[in-house]
Amino acid sequence: MEELEKLVRKYYDAVDANDLETLFSVFSEDIVYERPGYSPITGMKVFKDFYRNNRIIKKGKHTLSNIIVHEPYVIVEGEFRGTLKDGRESYTKFVDVYTFSGKKAIKRHTYFDGQNV
Repeated sequence: MEELEKLVRKYYDAVDANDLETLFSVFSEDIVYERPGYSPITGMKVFKDFYRNNRIIKKGKHTLSNIIVHEPYVIVEGEFRGTLKDGRESYTKFVDVYTFSGKKAIKRHTYFDGQNV
């Protein structure tokens, strides 16, 4: 269980640092990512394209308040503060639900409280 928590923490550290290669390493090639405001993001190629080209966030910081691990699931509560590519400031609370197979996330579903980003 501790290993899955480390993996999701690794993801948030990587996304905040814009370290895309580390970010991608947390997920399986057949990742399915669901997020409000977007069609499901299916497969690593589309997932990489989302982070490289379509994500509307320019930069920001995730603050995690709770991580619950019950293999194969990890649930993360937190908040995000940052700047969007259009210059607007962003704040939202979120919950991410991950499903793991081994040491790779095969599914992630994000829920926002407030602004969709």
